[in-house]
Amino acid sequence: MIASFENLKPMSQAADCTFLLNRCFDADLQKAFSCLSGDYNPMHDNPVLARRTIAGGQAVHGIHQALVAIEAALAHLRRHGCPARGVAGFSALFKKPVLVGETVSFHLAELTAEGCRIAGRMQEDAVCEISIRWGESQPLTQMEPKPLPLDAVAELQFNELESRAGSLEVGLDRALAGKMFPQTTFMLGPLGIAEILSLSRLVGMHCPGLHSLFSQCVMDYRGTTGGARLNYRVEKTDERFGKVIMEVGGPHIQGRIPAFFRPPAERQAGMKEVGSLVAPGSFGRSVAMIVGGSRGLGEITARVIAAGGGFPIITYCEGAADAERIADDIRSAGGGCEVMKLDVRNGDTLIRQLSAAKRMPRSLYYFATPRIFGRRRSFFDHDLLREFQDFYVTAFGRLIDAVSTPCSTKLRVFYPSTVAVTETMRELAEYAIAKRDGEEMCEFYNRHAKRIEILVERLPRIRTDQTSTLLSIPAEEGLKVMMHMVFRMEAPHQG
Repeated sequence: MIASFENLKPMSQAADCTFLLNRCFDADLQKAFSCLSGDYNPMHDNPVLARRTIAGGQAVHGIHQALVAIEAALAHLRRHGCPARGVAGFSALFKKPVLVGETVSFHLAELTAEGCRIAGRMQEDAVCEISIRWGESQPLTQMEPKPLPLDAVAELQFNELESRAGSLEVGLDRALAGKMFPQTTFMLGPLGIAEILSLSRLVGMHCPGLHSLFSQCVMDYRGTTGGARLNYRVEKTDERFGKVIMEVGGPHIQGRIPAFFRPPAERQAGMKEVGSLVAPGSFGRSVAMIVGGSRGLGEITARVIAAGGGFPIITYCEGAADAERIADDIRSAGGGCEVMKLDVRNGDTLIRQLSAAKRMPRSLYYFATPRIFGRRRSFFDHDLLREFQDFYVTAFGRLIDAVSTPCSTKLRVFYPSTVAVTETMRELAEYAIAKRDGEEMCEFYNRHAKRIEILVERLPRIRTDQTSTLLSIPAEEGLKVMMHMVFRMEAPHQG
């Protein structure tokens, strides 16, 4: 309950929103919150593994956003001489992932004697909504929680979640909590904020665990149990949407958490499966550079060429461990390959990185790409278009020039375009335009360059990390598509 509202104008919707703050969730803040909450899910804590999740990158914890919003609202009220007497509860809805390095603008969208609502936005996108309910909450025990335990992340399957129940110890780094959220820590006390933080650890580390996506929570402060543990029980699961609904209760907090079981990273066919489909020696004379070969279509292509006796040069920009895993699979099957780091965006180091290759490629497959379903920051995002063009036009042209120069034979190049070029999907407008520009450049090379031949193919939607969604959407099998492309590309080298 608020002591006084005389100096504050009640507000209801966006037209009356009061700006609270901009918060850039940078890498240092992300690391600090992981330490504070104990939620070290790789989706939050490992940028390389996170790029293979549905978020497409290292995602900011939902509870981090909620606490920033609550802290900003409490600080705003205090500045206006309206100190809050009690928080009876709060709710949070996380609408879209926020990635590390992105800035969220928080606004006080509604304020009444009963509570307030805070909206988090990124340009035109609403990313979160947090509501606080004022009232006479149960007195919060001011006991000091123990240091936070270090939990291992649980890797569960969806069928293991039904009726799952358990508990986890509530802990807190009091100094770090006071530094990051001073108003909230003061109002709720150390145990009260520790319980909120434990919600993130519950979802990210325990249930659903590794493959989780925190979507919503509704919490009341009601004193429910003794001790300092958070109890949880799965009340309902819905496999159609990967939805999991939990009831939770701690020393003071009680409520419900709807979460999602997000799709695991897309698994591509291994050498055993690929080898059963490719005749030995089919690509015996092939030396192919697979740009972006550490996952997705690049991963498949490398294995197809190796299974046919060819020599793939697997390049990566960030996924060194993924690239080495593919190389180990190829070598264990008796194949040969090479792994090398290559950043196509860095023209200053490109030649030096290419010179490290032990064998001269006769063909090149170009799968370098940023996140395709990136966040649009305006009606038409010119910065997003420029990023796509940097990859699909500028960097591609620079790379094929650099690779073809020392080649003694014609360099054959595979350029994967997309059926989105001819579709009218607004969310893929910048991507489609950049790919169309890339197609035009390929046409120029094919018409005028004597030592470069480019195969352009508009690929359908294919099952990869880039196309992963909560709902099942029809998509082609990558192995089937790329086997056909590799045979078209490598056939001239075998004569």
